[in-house]
Amino acid sequence: MEEKMIYVFGLIALIVVAGIFYTMGEKQIIVSYDNTNKISVSGSAEKEVMPDEAILMLSVITEGKEAKQVQDENSVNMNNVIEALKAEGIDKKDIETTSYYLYPMQEYDYEQKKTIDKGYRLTNTIKVTTSDVENAGKLLDIAVKNGANQVENVYFQLSEDKEKEVKSELVAEATKNAKEKAETLASNLGASVGKPISISESSYYPPIYYAKGVAMMAETAASAPSPQINPESIKVTLTVNVDFSIE
Repeated sequence: MEEKMIYVFGLIALIVVAGIFYTMGEKQIIVSYDNTNKISVSGSAEKEVMPDEAILMLSVITEGKEAKQVQDENSVNMNNVIEALKAEGIDKKDIETTSYYLYPMQEYDYEQKKTIDKGYRLTNTIKVTTSDVENAGKLLDIAVKNGANQVENVYFQLSEDKEKEVKSELVAEATKNAKEKAETLASNLGASVGKPISISESSYYPPIYYAKGVAMMAETAASAPSPQINPESIKVTLTVNVDFSIE
């Protein structure tokens, strides 16, 4: 019996040593030992950054009896929108068509018990990218006054260069954070941290939406002043997961 008790306690001690789970504040750190003698930790860093890019999703919607008539009219209106935006400094490469959808409009007549053709509807949507974040409202106003009759979306984000810059800064901070955690934990266990065995990184930031699915019809917006759009800062969070060898 005594030998069995010793064996049980020895097994429990082995399990405890094999995986020690630490909680610091709201973050969780998992320290694990296996045959490779390693310690696994995560480090994180975050930063508030003002967006340096605005995205406008704009549509020109046209309805009519004949498909060609609808397409021609829509083309004229969309060209007016694009030329007006280019006149405000938007580069042609920053204006791209995201969808072009022409479909018949039909309505069921319950008295005649048949489907009636009502003509055609064309929705032509473009994506406009600008670094002139402060004038996003002005660009929106210009687009609407020149033929855009629906605003699909307006949101703010980090440009590719800005995102790389911020991530580079946060990687250094998160990696330092991970190593400090590993050293603290290893020291408490009577070990020392060696070289990193593996490293993985993940990051996340949500774009800031100003208007999602908001319809702005030209007839109601044409006489209105330019909307004031003041973007909020974006929180960028980056996490690194590191396996260190232990000695």
